[in-house]
Amino acid sequence: MNIEEIVKRLRIGLALLLGYLCGKGLGSWAGHHASEFFVLGFGLGVLLTQAAFWQLDRWRRPQD
Repeated sequence: MNIEEIVKRLRIGLALLLGYLCGKGLGSWAGHHASEFFVLGFGLGVLLTQAAFWQLDRWRRPQD
């Protein structure tokens, strides 16, 4: 396993962690629809984290 593989796995793990925390926060805020808001928050947290990593990679890549 090389450095790129480790970084990829760490990014996925961080996205899942942030998705869980975002879902947990929305779930506790929602009241009687907690499970629906947890799923929504989890999905949004993961997608936004991956989008941020994608944008960071685009900025760091040299322009051709």
